[in-house]
Amino acid sequence: MSTHPNPPSAIVVGAGVGGLTAAAALRRTGADVTLCERAPQLRAAGFGLAVQSNAMLALRTLDLGIEEDLLRIGGRVATFSFRDTAGKILRRVDVTPLDSALGAPSVVLTRKDLHDVLLTAAGHDLRVETGAAAEHFVDTGAGVALQLSDGRHLEADVLIGADGINSTIRAQLHGAQQPRPGGFVCWLALAPFYPAWLREGESVHYWGDGRRFGLHDCGQGTIYWWATESTDADLAANWPHGKDDLLARFAGWTPQITDIITATDESDIITVPALDRPPLTGWGTGSVTLLGDAAHPMLPSLGQGANSAIEDAIVLAHALAVSDDPVAGLRTYERRRLPRTTELVTGSQSLGRIEQSSNPAVVAARAQFIQRAGDQRVLDMISKPMTWPGFGDRGPGAALPRRLSTLERWHWAADRISPLHICARVRLDGPVDTAGLQAALNVVGRRHPLVQSTVRPARGGPSFVPVPRRPIPLRLADNGSWATEMDRELAEPFDDAGPLLRATLVTVEPEVSDLILTSTYTLCDGIAIAALCRQVLAAAGDEAGEPAADTAEWHPEIPAPPGPEELMPNGFRGVRGKIRALGRLAADAISERGAPALQRLPAQRHVPAAERRTRFAHRVITGAAAQDLLTACRDHGVSPQAAVAAALATAATVETGSTQARFAVSVSVPFREHLAVQPDADATGSYQAMVAAPVDCAPDRSLWQAAAGFDMRMRDAVDKRHHLANLGSLGAMSMGATRFADRVAAVLDERGPGNLCVSLIDTADFPERLGGWNLSGIQVISGTSISGYLMLYVTVGRDELALNLGYVEGIVSPDRSASLLDNAAAALRGAIPARV
Repeated sequence: MSTHPNPPSAIVVGAGVGGLTAAAALRRTGADVTLCERAPQLRAAGFGLAVQSNAMLALRTLDLGIEEDLLRIGGRVATFSFRDTAGKILRRVDVTPLDSALGAPSVVLTRKDLHDVLLTAAGHDLRVETGAAAEHFVDTGAGVALQLSDGRHLEADVLIGADGINSTIRAQLHGAQQPRPGGFVCWLALAPFYPAWLREGESVHYWGDGRRFGLHDCGQGTIYWWATESTDADLAANWPHGKDDLLARFAGWTPQITDIITATDESDIITVPALDRPPLTGWGTGSVTLLGDAAHPMLPSLGQGANSAIEDAIVLAHALAVSDDPVAGLRTYERRRLPRTTELVTGSQSLGRIEQSSNPAVVAARAQFIQRAGDQRVLDMISKPMTWPGFGDRGPGAALPRRLSTLERWHWAADRISPLHICARVRLDGPVDTAGLQAALNVVGRRHPLVQSTVRPARGGPSFVPVPRRPIPLRLADNGSWATEMDRELAEPFDDAGPLLRATLVTVEPEVSDLILTSTYTLCDGIAIAALCRQVLAAAGDEAGEPAADTAEWHPEIPAPPGPEELMPNGFRGVRGKIRALGRLAADAISERGAPALQRLPAQRHVPAAERRTRFAHRVITGAAAQDLLTACRDHGVSPQAAVAAALATAATVETGSTQARFAVSVSVPFREHLAVQPDADATGSYQAMVAAPVDCAPDRSLWQAAAGFDMRMRDAVDKRHHLANLGSLGAMSMGATRFADRVAAVLDERGPGNLCVSLIDTADFPERLGGWNLSGIQVISGTSISGYLMLYVTVGRDELALNLGYVEGIVSPDRSASLLDNAAAALRGAIPARV
């Protein structure tokens, strides 16, 4: 997925929060933007607002430092206190845990400050048309023409109506209608002082009977305050009273409130009716769409009006950036945003009824909830609208934070005990500019949300949580060996602060280097780490060797994939699906009773779970021998995995001194093609699961005979999706893995599928040239953690078969690993028919 080379031009009508964000985001994609504002100058109303975690995360994707600017200017939200009319604290909630749980803080600041930051982000050369009231538009089929009321005429590929609740663009699309009254009036103001009793970062809510008052620390010695009162629609829309009346309405409340109102100039108090509109089922047609309050005005109860407009703008820019057709991009944007914004509109309306209620029963229940609900329940309620939904349209599982799936949770639990890493190595023939390589790594890191995340324990299970973006670590190893560096990469844990990707550049000789990328199985399998390697090299330059990665250039995110289980076929989803799948698996296991006992490779010594570290050994079959081996696999009708599994079992038979043995070998099965919805080819994600089958080794059986029997059993198990069924058993095991690591490891050592493991990836289609380099030797190497004793990862290249063995040091000694590899390679070479 890449930015379209010819981004569409755009007219944005309205220079509010949504319009300014749209201008900044669209210009980040390279689009030519004209911003139209009906007022004679760009200005912002004199009150404040909260930019919540969801909007902060959306803005973070632009890589313009907006998040840091807002935190520097505004007041970071730290606590919510709920008080009665006398000022008594009913409850004070520490909301800083949400910063960690959601991945970004919330900040309160003046609307003017937010406008200034967004305008700066849009660029000093942004084309701005002021005094530009939209009159009507014409969709020409090849674009759109906008007529302004003063006779000016503008044209562009797309038109975005961000002109507020009384949008002219909306009226032309859907007909002119009056907004829906919310049933209360609002007062909004900024006050240039800071009450001595107000804690830094505190938001205070006073709750009364049909009336409320709130204030927020805005930073820089300023507070933003607001008040509401239930009233009829006409009076709210035409409020005739001034500051004295407002003071009278709150005269019986705590002096804290009257002091604030008294100290605020009357001219600084804005009075507006609470309004929204019923949600639409579609926003635009052709080359025209809507954004923010023009599309989905909502009551202020959830505080998501400006935040949802920011989300709109970022998703809109992303959809246009990755679409070849601007009209299709607009419809993709609408499809992704309609469910989210409809939920916010209806949720704000429902909450508004509760907040403004005068019904004694509702008021009493509200007070009881505030005082007695558990902290976690309150935080969950607050956090739901503040969760950034991301760019995907595959449902809530694609948004971050998101809970780890069963498979991901097992990988994470194993990795916490002992590193469970996945690595890719490729040789670069040509000079390497380390600064350019670092920029390319950062580009790829920014494109993948899960790379810039960490895993944190959370209610309901560990979750992927976004973290502030950091450069992808790049370590330089001069005059080294990639095999030596691989031992370090497999053993060194990742920083809990992220990112979950790192790189090592090994200088082999002048203008010859090896690049190693390392991630964790929680995030990547072999296919994904090889794809990341390709993306890094592509970002580092074009075929002519010219630098392509630019830290100032924006690269659209590849939406975070849902967990594997969310993409499963129906027969494997949910509790019932998993139970049925496990039942089928158990039935097949019962049918195998009476078969000869399976042997296991014995450990050379016991190694406690937390002390297990993966070491690396390597052999390669090159040239004609590799091609002949693959040809022989085809001729014998067996998969390369089966041939390697038979060779590994043969090597284990030699190691144990047996002449005849029956070893179980597990194959790691890639299951992307078995999913109901296949993930993006460039996306991160771990989509491999184990299937075990016996290999019968005997003096009178050739490797091909042993491989054929294994292949038949393995294919049958894969056809029955035993690898998907096996995922259901990982949930219970992962829950206690970290607490009972040695006990879980002992069970796996005795009965687990990881005694002899094989995984295979075909990299024959990996580019031969990228970034000005000739590329060769792309290989994948796997750690093993507590999952088993060893993993033989086979990489099939254009002219080689690489055998990369990750093994647990101590359980398997270096000498024994070398012997296993040598014997496995010898078995494979010995099975190649002699050339005539």
